[in-house]
Amino acid sequence: MRTTIQKAARILATAVLLSAVQVSVGHAHDTWITMQDYVLSKSKPAVLTVASSHHFPALENEFMTQDRIDKVILMSSDGKELSAAAQGDKDYQSEVPLDAQGTYMAVAIPQHGFSSKTTEGYQRGKSKKDLKNVIECRYSERYGKALFTVGTPGGDVFSRSLGHKMEIIPMKDPAMLKEGDDLPVKVLIEGQPARTYVYGTYAGFSSESNTFAYTTYADKEGIAKIKIIKAGTWLLLAKQEMPYSDPTVCDKLSYAASLTFQVR
Repeated sequence: MRTTIQKAARILATAVLLSAVQVSVGHAHDTWITMQDYVLSKSKPAVLTVASSHHFPALENEFMTQDRIDKVILMSSDGKELSAAAQGDKDYQSEVPLDAQGTYMAVAIPQHGFSSKTTEGYQRGKSKKDLKNVIECRYSERYGKALFTVGTPGGDVFSRSLGHKMEIIPMKDPAMLKEGDDLPVKVLIEGQPARTYVYGTYAGFSSESNTFAYTTYADKEGIAKIKIIKAGTWLLLAKQEMPYSDPTVCDKLSYAASLTFQVR
């Protein structure tokens, strides 16, 4: 009887811990790229925005202004880096004609940094060293990728690792898939396979925040399979949180990666 009670207590404690981790990981806004078009005719410019949201698609006021973004680039189907220029407050557009057919990649990296919750509210860009009455500090790095095609799909840029601290790498070109297919992806943290959850959803599934159509878990090789249960525009997210190296500076280190694409 005593053993049974102890076992039940351990299970309850584990459940509470997991719940706390999930709430903590889900606190920060997710970041991803939204392409104006995921299929372009030759020479038509690629236009994108970067969302910071808990809704997919993001709401009108949930796109990041350029002062919060460190880098945006495009990569051609053969991996050649192409520049993207800022347009207005939130848009980016390819600067050169996209003449080569194939699958392209857009990459967006928001500014990394601290965010601290204090008794007076949130303070972005400041750690525990900079503030008083800090309840919790988090240092975040987020990375967004999107795949789009010019003309017909092709090339291997979709499967290339970019060396981000965390990234989702598709092992098939999503533009070649159809509804009902599986999309295997590899999740890396600091270049190593990550055993973590991968969340997926598609535009139109739900207007509620933090709601996903599909959730799976990467194996020891970092590979997870996403069932494409509906054609359309998809978002995949992976996140990992761990203690910050110096607890006097900050409490948590948070990595997140996203991938957006379209299945026709």
